[in-house]
Amino acid sequence: MKKLLLCLLLSPVFMFSQQIDLFQQFNGRLDFTAFGNTLNTQENGNGAPCTILTSSSAALNLLPNQTFVSAHMYWAGPGSGDFDVRLNGSPVSADRTFSLTSGAGQTYFGAYADVTPLITGSGLYNVSDLDLTAAIIPACNNTTNFGGWSIIVIYEDPSLPLNQISLFDGLDYVSGNQPSLEITLTNIEVSTDKLAKIGFLAWEGDRGIANNETLLIEGVLIDNPPLNPGNNAFNGTNSYTGSDQLYNMDLDVYDLGGIVMPGDTEITINLTSSQDFVMVHNLITSVNSEIPDATIVIDNLGVLCQNRDINVNYTVFNVNSTAFLPANTPIAFYINNTLVGQSQTVADIPIDGSESGTITLNLPLGTPVNFDLKAVVDDVGDGTGIVAETNETNNEFILPVDLNEAVQFLGPDIQSCIGMTVTIDTGVVDPAFSFQWFFNGTPLPIETDPTLDVTVDGTYTCIVTEGACTATDSIDVFFNVQPFAEPTIDLFQCDANGDLGFFDLTVNDPFILGTQNPADYNVSYHLTQAEANSGANPITPATAYPIATPPVQPIFARVEELTGTCYATDEFFIQFDTVSAGPMTNIGGLCDEDSNGEVLLNLVALKNAEALNGQDPNDYSVSYHPTQLDAENDTAELPNPYNVTTSPETVYVRVENNASPPGTCAAISSFIIEFFAAPVLIEPSTYEVCDELPNDGFAEFNLPTKDDEITGSNPEAVVVYYEDFNDALNGVNPIANPTMFVNTTIGFQTIYARADNVNSTDCFNVIALDLLVNDSPPITDPISDYILCDNDE
Repeated sequence: MKKLLLCLLLSPVFMFSQQIDLFQQFNGRLDFTAFGNTLNTQENGNGAPCTILTSSSAALNLLPNQTFVSAHMYWAGPGSGDFDVRLNGSPVSADRTFSLTSGAGQTYFGAYADVTPLITGSGLYNVSDLDLTAAIIPACNNTTNFGGWSIIVIYEDPSLPLNQISLFDGLDYVSGNQPSLEITLTNIEVSTDKLAKIGFLAWEGDRGIANNETLLIEGVLIDNPPLNPGNNAFNGTNSYTGSDQLYNMDLDVYDLGGIVMPGDTEITINLTSSQDFVMVHNLITSVNSEIPDATIVIDNLGVLCQNRDINVNYTVFNVNSTAFLPANTPIAFYINNTLVGQSQTVADIPIDGSESGTITLNLPLGTPVNFDLKAVVDDVGDGTGIVAETNETNNEFILPVDLNEAVQFLGPDIQSCIGMTVTIDTGVVDPAFSFQWFFNGTPLPIETDPTLDVTVDGTYTCIVTEGACTATDSIDVFFNVQPFAEPTIDLFQCDANGDLGFFDLTVNDPFILGTQNPADYNVSYHLTQAEANSGANPITPATAYPIATPPVQPIFARVEELTGTCYATDEFFIQFDTVSAGPMTNIGGLCDEDSNGEVLLNLVALKNAEALNGQDPNDYSVSYHPTQLDAENDTAELPNPYNVTTSPETVYVRVENNASPPGTCAAISSFIIEFFAAPVLIEPSTYEVCDELPNDGFAEFNLPTKDDEITGSNPEAVVVYYEDFNDALNGVNPIANPTMFVNTTIGFQTIYARADNVNSTDCFNVIALDLLVNDSPPITDPISDYILCDNDE
């Protein structure tokens, strides 16, 4: 990997910032583009309102032959920072953060996140939840209220030459107090200036301030009017789109053709400003730089021979490069920094290619048992390289060596399981070696390979020989009993039963062991099959495990013999269900309108929603029962609709979780049903009174005298009289003085008696009462004398 070094030469002024350094490099037929947007609605200062948006959008446009590789998002603003935002609705948290305090004491922040998984190609992208509102007002006081975001996109194009993309970032600035900033990109091998370019992300540039605000690259003034004039390089523009309304944010890219030259090894960038405060957040370069990058890895060591020779197997790589690594690239080997051997590559190694090799080193007398073996590629033996590389600091590999392990080339003793085959491996791959195996000291004549398959306990020895090199090692192999896992049982809890979701997993110990002796085995419980297989991360304590993902979570049980080598597993589920019933409210004031002693109710329509209390009716069942015991046992379910024949009557509601094993998870509640009978009314006789002369057809009636006749002397009936039938039904406009009621129609009138149940004014019946006014007989006036004769005289 090529490493571009960055040097900053700053004026000796008061400041707190983060130096711009190399962050990442990319090599291949690659290029970059960028898109983004400001959160400012207009350029700050000059009386602009002190407001800022919390979201904005911008488009990414890739051509059909350009393949997306990666995306790198930056955002910034005043204050201590908002490091959690959203990209097209998906959360984005900062991977890296930056801070800057200017000479005026104002604090600013920057952030970076790799958003490669969130970019799907060309399209419109929206950044939201970037909330700087709390920090804007203090920043408005010195006209540095800004905010925005950008995304650098690396893409592949097969028509491009081999390029190196270098991404630098930090948070540094130029201003009237710190008028210059110099950045030197070194260790670059420029093959050609074709398609070379550089991009900048800068903040707080003002279009209206053009006081010696310059950008020079390799001493060349960048003058690109009208977007970027030479005296106002950072002025709220986007040269990717040609926009001049990227307020207080600059997203610019410049061609380096004619500025960098073939053979250049560094690029110098100078920024100046005699007034405008400008922060640089990142810069990115693309140059055609066709050079290799050699790295090396020590793969393994061979056996340590009696003559102190040892084989070292290694691999040389040429990755993150833009050219092949030439043949005969030197390789040096050191023990604790003392040169002990040299080699070289055999063939040209292509880009992203590798080459493996082996060297025999003779360990000098006095070599300690533990030492560092260092391999360095592109090293002639004194630390000098002969190949120009993209990264001159990644050529070495250090392997800590313990000679005891080299002597014991068969490794440690092996524990295995009865019925399995163990392959003992010398680790020697050099075909020049010969091998002879022994079992418990007895030669195995036909076993002459570098590996040996064994199936029985014993001590196995191998003698390896190559010329004068001889080494011997022994190993003990043990075959342990293979446990078996009997079926476990699923465990269930329900909160309605007082359970809290803590499971005693050891309930399954006797189930998984079956007839196996518990003293000979260990049982553990794990969250994944992989952990059960490896025995890693056993659940502790297994007697009180809180379910992590209710309602159902798999648990993996492992039974192993005491060495932990042989095991078997089984899976079961723990289930924690929830259910509630109610709270329920009573049903009161019902009316038995026909006074037959029963009321028909649709309990499902009246009470199911209340019983479920927000629980999904598809997941829970509701039933009604006459007693608590019936509700608990789910027996004697009441029909629906249900005839209530007793008042008051207690009804018990049962709500059951359908996902639970039947009958195991139900909650019980109850409510009271109370009804009243509407008074039974008897059709009354006509209420007749005698008119008084002059027989005008109107008379006075004492209506309550008909109460007992109408109600049959029902003590629970209260009678009220009305002139109008509808008024009687609605209980409005009663006759004001029923004891002295005078009919309002001549001679005959029908009025209405309403009898309410004394306990419920809504439970009543209405009956008609006819009123009749009879005329008084006429009297002759004058009345003639009535004369009789007394015949006795």
